[in-house]
Amino acid sequence: MTRAEFEIFKSELMERFVCIYSKREFTYLKEKGYRFLYRCTHFKTGRYFWIYDRTDSIVKDIAEFRNTNKKDKEVTESIAIKG
Repeated sequence: MTRAEFEIFKSELMERFVCIYSKREFTYLKEKGYRFLYRCTHFKTGRYFWIYDRTDSIVKDIAEFRNTNKKDKEVTESIAIKG
């Protein structure tokens, strides 16, 4: 497989699946009732990541989780800067 073929293959995979690398995000999706397809181990770090089918509802919930946590992080950072 050439590098160009690999990049096409990778982009097609990312259209079909979504990878979750955060344990907190995984827990959030589990609480929402989503079931992962595969639990994998990253070859360099040895840490787990989870693969889900990409659906409109999971994409919406992931965006919601990330927006909520981004706001929480900004608040925490502003408190740390003031303190």
